[in-house]
Amino acid sequence: MLSAYGQGRPAKRQSNMSSELRLQREALEKLWQRGLSGQELLRRQTGLTDDFIIDHFNKAPAVRSARGKIALVALGGYGRRELYPFSDVDLLLLHDRRASRSMRDVAEAILYPLWDGGFEVGHSVRTPGGAISFARSDFFFQVALLDARLLAGSQSLFDNLRQRYRKKILDGRRRDFVRIMEEFRSERREKYGSHSYLLEPHIKEGKGGMRDIQGMLWTGKAVFGLDGIAAMEESGMLEPHDCRAFEESWDMLTRIRNRLHYISRRKNDQLFFEYQEEMAASFGCEDRDGMLAVEHFMRRVYAHLQTIAVITDLFFEQVQEVLGLTEGGRAERQLEKGIIGRNGSIRLAHPGELAERPYLLMRLF
Repeated sequence: MLSAYGQGRPAKRQSNMSSELRLQREALEKLWQRGLSGQELLRRQTGLTDDFIIDHFNKAPAVRSARGKIALVALGGYGRRELYPFSDVDLLLLHDRRASRSMRDVAEAILYPLWDGGFEVGHSVRTPGGAISFARSDFFFQVALLDARLLAGSQSLFDNLRQRYRKKILDGRRRDFVRIMEEFRSERREKYGSHSYLLEPHIKEGKGGMRDIQGMLWTGKAVFGLDGIAAMEESGMLEPHDCRAFEESWDMLTRIRNRLHYISRRKNDQLFFEYQEEMAASFGCEDRDGMLAVEHFMRRVYAHLQTIAVITDLFFEQVQEVLGLTEGGRAERQLEKGIIGRNGSIRLAHPGELAERPYLLMRLF
C-alpha cells in the first residue's frame, strides 16, 4: 500500500495526529452533553476537521513538490460548516493540468489520515473545467458546488471555478434549476412518504427534513442570489413570522440529528423505534395528560417537520410565480381560523403555530 503521505512521511505521525483528532472529537461530545448548542457543535466539529485536513495538506511533500496549482475545497454540509458528528466529509481536490501527475499522491496525503481518524470521505479530483462538465450532468454535484469553501491552496484556482460555475451553470438557467429541484423534491418525498417513514421519520431526507431546508436555501442562492434566511426575509420571499418559525424548527431538527448520531454511534438520520424512547427522555419529555413521553416527543417532531414542509412549499410556490412558471390564480381566502385556501389547495396561515396548536394539522385533512 502506498504511504498516506505520498513520499514517505512516517506512519507513526499519521497515527498520532489521527488519535489526537479522535480525542478532540470525544472532548467536543462531552461539551455538547454539558449543554453546547446544536449549531455550535456543528461549527466546532467543522473547525476541528478543517485544522486537521489543512495541516496535512500544508505539510504533505506531494503538495509542496507538485507542479502547477492545487486547491483543497470543502463541499456540501462540510462546506456550509454544518458537519454532524458522523457525517461524511466531502472534498474536491481541484488542480490545473500541470499538477495532474501529482494528484494521486496529494489525494492519499489527505484521505488516509481522514480514514484513520474515523471519517467517511467523499472525494473527487478535477480541474475547474472538469468540475463544471460533471456538474452539468449531475445535479447533486451541482448543488454541492453552491456550498464550496476553499480550505487551502490556490485562491485563483478556486475563483476560476466559481466564475465558471456562475457563467456556465447558473446564468440564464434559473427556470431549469427550479424545474430540476422540484423534480428531485417530488421524487424524494414520494420515496420517503410511505407509512413506515411516517412512523419512523427520516430527519434528513423525509418531508420537512434537512433536504427540504437545503433545497430552499440552494434555490434562494442560485436563483435570486439570496444567501440565507435573513436575506430571504429582507427580500420579501419569506414573511418574518415564517422565518422565526423556520429557524426554531431548523434548530430543533439540528438537535435531534446530532443526538441521533451520538446515540447510534454512526451516521443515522432516521428516528427508528429503537431510539425513540431514549430520544424522548433526552429532550425532557415525560408521561402526562394520558400520553407517553415518546408520544409527546414524536408529536413535537412531526410538528417541526410539518412547519418546515409548509414553509418550503410556500417558498417554492412563490418562486414558481416570480419566474412565471405558474399562473397567479385567485387570491387566498380564509376557510377557517388558521387555514387558508387558494387555487384548490389549502395551507396553514401561520405554519409556526403547529408546535403550539398541533390539532391544526388534523384540520387540514
